[in-house]
Amino acid sequence: MAVLASALIAGLGGGWLAAQTRGNASELVVNPLPPDQRQQLVTGRCIICHSLETIAQQRQTREEWAVILDRMITYGMPMLPGDREIILEYLATRLGQ
Repeated sequence: MAVLASALIAGLGGGWLAAQTRGNASELVVNPLPPDQRQQLVTGRCIICHSLETIAQQRQTREEWAVILDRMITYGMPMLPGDREIILEYLATRLGQ
């Protein structure tokens, strides 16, 4: 009986450990946007509608990014006061031409 209980506990523990490992592995997502203190804000606002890979591939001038950003705002992009300039600065400096 003790052997059966030990096997059951080991099996449950191993299954829990495997589930935790799978859970952690699936959370390891590489952000393709250039690292920066503003990256998290940009990621949070843009990933609502776009893949980060799509954004990271873009190379626009500051003026082009401003037009794109304003269009996204009209589509309903959540924006707090001051966010637009922070996002625009990130896009222009990290993904600009």
